[in-house]
Amino acid sequence: MKIYSQLRKLAAAAAVGGMLLAGAGAQAKYPERPVTIVVPLSAGGVTDIAARLLGKRLSEDLGQPFIVENKPGAGGAIGAESVANAKADGYTIIMGTVSSHAINPSVYKSLRYDNIKDFKPISLVAQGPNLLVVHPSVPAKTVPELIKWIKDNPGKVSYGSTGVGTSTHLAAELFKQMTDVDMVHVPYKGSAPMMTDLISGQVQLAFDNMPTALAQAKAGKLRAIAVTSKQPWPLEPGIPTVDASLPGYEIVSWQGLFAPAKTPPEIVEQLSAATQKIMHEPDIKQRLQELGTNAVGSSNKEFTEFVAAETRKWAKVAREAGVTLE
Repeated sequence: MKIYSQLRKLAAAAAVGGMLLAGAGAQAKYPERPVTIVVPLSAGGVTDIAARLLGKRLSEDLGQPFIVENKPGAGGAIGAESVANAKADGYTIIMGTVSSHAINPSVYKSLRYDNIKDFKPISLVAQGPNLLVVHPSVPAKTVPELIKWIKDNPGKVSYGSTGVGTSTHLAAELFKQMTDVDMVHVPYKGSAPMMTDLISGQVQLAFDNMPTALAQAKAGKLRAIAVTSKQPWPLEPGIPTVDASLPGYEIVSWQGLFAPAKTPPEIVEQLSAATQKIMHEPDIKQRLQELGTNAVGSSNKEFTEFVAAETRKWAKVAREAGVTLE
């Protein structure tokens, strides 16, 4: 009888051990099928290219395809909403941006997702500055000269943006708030039409994304005044920062991976660890710098804190600028 009782205990222990191993095996199998990375913008931009670079490497490292799906519209809100409502199983994630996950909550009145409550930050993938550029007819060559010129011509200077409530719009609004200059906002539907009018002199300046603006400056069609990051751009160290003349001014465009809020923490950790590893690879760093941004690769905890700080920052800028959209 005693032997029988011991055998029963051994069998029970074996069963428990088997379940634990099965559970560990099930967890280790993620991903078991293709994963969709939603890009809330059109194909071809920095966010899209970064998502495809990362997706290719995640596929190689984790053994399943990571497929990019573009869902543009409403400053990234359409794509973000779709992921907020997706099944929280790790098979639908998003390459969010400063617009979709920091600016939109303070700009759109009827936003149908909460950038904090509805998402689990995975990793900050990349961030890079905007470039303050002016038409060659503008006499200013430095930030102080530009501020003085605008103040000497109140209400006569116009700046272009890629749309109301975008990072290029609020970058200029922050500049206005910190310098007390009077400029007229001219919003466009994207960077291409804005650049066309800036090059032709219809507007005098813009805070556009680095790749587009720098290419036009190098071609002699625009003049580069300053970058909006705290540090000079590594590939163009001769261009000063806005912060050097206007302490405290800092704007970065960024991309980062998010999952729906209830995604299991072990999946979030796995994706975060894989992303951090990939973003520190020299070839990835070089490719992203060529696109005008810096590879980062942060922990999900660091990224969570970053998103909260960015959300507070842009809420203040949008509120003081009176920027609201339906």
